Amino acid sequence: MMREEQLAEAFVGLADTLDEGFDPVVLLDRLIGYCVGIVGADTAGIVMATIRGDLRTMAVSAGPAPAELIRTQTEEGPGLDCYETHLPVDARRLHGWADRWPRFTARALEAGYGAAHALPLRVGRQTVGFVSLLLAAPDGLAPGDLRLAQALADVAAVALVHWSPDPARPMDILTHVQAAVAAKATVEMAQGMLAEHGGLDPAHALEALRAYSGRNGNRLTATAQALVRRTLDPAAVIAALP
Repeated sequence: MMREEQLAEAFVGLADTLDEGFDPVVLLDRLIGYCVGIVGADTAGIVMATIRGDLRTMAVSAGPAPAELIRTQTEEGPGLDCYETHLPVDARRLHGWADRWPRFTARALEAGYGAAHALPLRVGRQTVGFVSLLLAAPDGLAPGDLRLAQALADVAAVALVHWSPDPARPMDILTHVQAAVAAKATVEMAQGMLAEHGGLDPAHALEALRAYSGRNGNRLTATAQALVRRTLDPAAVIAALP
């Protein structure tokens, strides 16, 4: 199977929370498998925070050494740094990181790993855990592969948040679809108002909506609703155009 086909299947497999067979534990195992099989890590592990803030290993590649290395990162290592800073940690040539993470580095080198990456498992601006990627090669993963791993992790995190133990009913699905249709209609009405008020074409009206929403930290649909309800001045939105 071509890598593009593998990626398509991976994203669908991680995102389909409406599938009756969807299981959060299986989802995490899938993410680990994709990080190894598609991204190219030799070992992968997932750690997530409990409601009390403790870090717990949720999934890890087979073998005692990988499990111990992932667990160690709940106390010291690239994973903990990643979780606390909410940023990826890129530790190539691990022997040079011994001063920062003495226990983790010693154990990783002894197990035959030369590089480690940690990626935040996040939903929006909130970090809920991290994905650890370990490689034997000291140069680690290429930047493009790390971006791919982060994208897979982001999709998995969103899927976990939206998962429900109760299977979705047909009416629930229709309700979500109808909400999307209604939101689109509201945005189009707001575009029309901006176009009429400022003499804009539809594309520039939508650009103004996006610019204003981004600048003020609002959802696009919330800005559109405010315009339609006439609680927001169209001139203020148009002024957000670059």
